[in-house]
Amino acid sequence: MKRIDEKIKEIEKKDKGSRVLYIAFVVLIIAFMAYALNSEKEKKQKDHTISEQGQTIEEQLLDIKKKNDSLQEVVDKLSKSQTPIGFWNQTMAAKNTTSYLNYIMHQGKPEAKDEYRSIALENIKSNDTEGKTVWLFCGRKNDSRIVSDRVFDLIYREDGEITSVDMLPEKGDVVQNTTMNRNTYRNYANGNATGPNNADKAWKKNSKALVLDVKFAGNAVFVQLKF
Repeated sequence: MKRIDEKIKEIEKKDKGSRVLYIAFVVLIIAFMAYALNSEKEKKQKDHTISEQGQTIEEQLLDIKKKNDSLQEVVDKLSKSQTPIGFWNQTMAAKNTTSYLNYIMHQGKPEAKDEYRSIALENIKSNDTEGKTVWLFCGRKNDSRIVSDRVFDLIYREDGEITSVDMLPEKGDVVQNTTMNRNTYRNYANGNATGPNNADKAWKKNSKALVLDVKFAGNAVFVQLKF
């Protein structure tokens, strides 16, 4: 009888150990399934992220290509403008007084040709060239110089030598405002410039202008400018 009890206890002990192993096995399977599901979820998220990144990279590459194309156009234009004829064609295309004046006064490369400078001077006078035409009191003269109230420097004369920046201006000269922003006038009459212009027609400091006409009233000097 005692031996039977021992057998029963031994069987129960083995059965209990089997149940523990079974439960551990079930827990292991559940853990593995949870791990597998989580891995699949992470994989899908990574695939989605990679897909989005791939689209973003593609968009970035397309944007870079557009910028490169635009930059190449700028480079091509710049390359063409570095030749004398390219520089002149670029100036002609602008059709404004500032571009022509900058061409006339340009030094260095690309070279500005004297024959084109002459054309630039004539083109400034044309109504087809954008610019502001104004009158200005520019100082008081003594002989061939402006000796007081001078507002600009003479910086270019096509057919003559400039011996001093305070020489009396002539038609066709290029002058530069060396003082401050200057109020300008619409007309010249009775020995004076009359009819003040709007503020947008003030002649800005350091700006250049072409002399279209020169008038004298006693020793006062008035010029008609286009800038």
